[in-house]
Amino acid sequence: MMPELSKKDENRLVRYRGQSLRLLQDAMDEIRTGRWNRCEELLWGSLTLAVKGVALGRGRELDGLKAIEEFALEIGEENRDRRIREAFMKLRSFGETAELVNESRIRADHLVATLEDVTGAVDKLWDLAPGGDLLSRFLRDELDGPDELEKMGGGSIR
Repeated sequence: MMPELSKKDENRLVRYRGQSLRLLQDAMDEIRTGRWNRCEELLWGSLTLAVKGVALGRGRELDGLKAIEEFALEIGEENRDRRIREAFMKLRSFGETAELVNESRIRADHLVATLEDVTGAVDKLWDLAPGGDLLSRFLRDELDGPDELEKMGGGSIR
């Protein structure tokens, strides 16, 4: 059972999701132009926001990268999802791998695999956060407030 979110937290969750997915899209665009280093920054941002979104949906505030990475590990374990468990670790080696690709010592496949894993992790994390349905209703301005959420099942959107 997820805690009921305040209107402020709902708005923040929607903002996190929007920013996270936009950063992910931008990362894809950077990859098409071979700008791996910029892509890495965008992936970090997207993944971090997704983890914070899941935490927020569970009534937890995460402060600092260490707390965010530990929570991602916890969520990955809980859901038996390797991509979530390993996402930050993989991103940490992304820069070195990008350098090797740029120097043409290895093919870009390694980076593409990391990108796919991180993208999968972000998608899965947003599946675990309170609602895509909340998001679409919010965007259509149908959600009046917490009382509306209660009717939908006490804040447990999924």
